[in-house]
Amino acid sequence: MTPHDGRALLSTMLQGSTVDLFQTWGIAVAPAPPTRHDTEQIPPRALMAVIHYNAPAMQGALGLLVPKDVFELVKQDTSRPFAGLDWVQENANQLLGRLKSRLLSFQVALSMGLPQMLSEQALQTMVSKGLLGAYRFRTLRGEIGVTMSGRVDYARLEYRGVPPAVTEGDVIVF
Repeated sequence: MTPHDGRALLSTMLQGSTVDLFQTWGIAVAPAPPTRHDTEQIPPRALMAVIHYNAPAMQGALGLLVPKDVFELVKQDTSRPFAGLDWVQENANQLLGRLKSRLLSFQVALSMGLPQMLSEQALQTMVSKGLLGAYRFRTLRGEIGVTMSGRVDYARLEYRGVPPAVTEGDVIVF
């Protein structure tokens, strides 16, 4: 696999994972054309989280940026509403988990860290070190951002067609 094919593959997996994740919340999102990595475009009061990942073929961090107006679209139980920061951290975790499941067919088993709050300063640092990708997704109330930083050895992405042992929503009885 050439590096270009690997980049396109990873980009497609990440975009599909993001669309799937927000669909579970009843929020329609559509990938938007890529733009320059300008962190000045972050809306005020955006909810931001980052989660680190590691595998022999790749390591780095995934960031999720959700404007408050988009967060307000999330259907919630009024007796137990979500706190925005907790919600965005959990969804960064869910997004990386979905990507991890898709990468299993390519013999990449990611280890995931714990999601953390992403400050604007930390985001600026991620961008200054170089991004693997910055993705935008349109919604009715603004744009969601997903960033990936780190390194990927695209030559190690080898499709084997082995389905994941467990898919999201499966119940595992111990």
